Amino acid sequence: MRRYGTLYAIVYVLMLLVSFVLPFFSSEGYSIRENSLSELGAQETPYSWVMNIIFMLLSIVTVFLATKVLKRYWLPLYLLYFFAAAFFFTGVYRHAPIHKLFYLEGEHLAHTVFSAIAGTSFCVYGIVISFYLKDKFEKVSAIVSCALVAGLSLAMLEFPTYRGILQRLLFILAFGWLFYSLVTFTFGRTYKPISYEK
Repeated sequence: MRRYGTLYAIVYVLMLLVSFVLPFFSSEGYSIRENSLSELGAQETPYSWVMNIIFMLLSIVTVFLATKVLKRYWLPLYLLYFFAAAFFFTGVYRHAPIHKLFYLEGEHLAHTVFSAIAGTSFCVYGIVISFYLKDKFEKVSAIVSCALVAGLSLAMLEFPTYRGILQRLLFILAFGWLFYSLVTFTFGRTYKPISYEK
């Protein structure tokens, strides 16, 4: 597991660096406060491939680490596969550019749909995995991570001028918690099957 954990950690650090450094090389007028990470990887945007590769790499290392840790627990594992697949395609299909009027609307729509699927499936995973955790703190952290992802996603809609900061915080917390949970948490069913024997 150490090998996959190390790979995940490296990609996570790269995500942090790219999300705060790439804006200086992106489209003129790009704002870390207002503009999302998806807009760093947008159509006709300088160095957009860098952000999109990070999206794809995060998906791949999530699959590697989850497969190693959750191989005995098919439901949360498949939910993470579903999340990772949807997140991967947010890197394949690109967001609309921040300033240009002409772009591929279908590609932007696909990016939006896959982004929504990824966020929803992450929340579902957080709820489901709480039933597979033994420690009460770990259970609570899974529910809290789900609530944070949902809350920050809604906050991005409510406060669009801070969308960039809110999404960066969302990514840091979500992928950070996912790494921490897969590496340190104790998994195992904590409930007993119902017995119908008298």
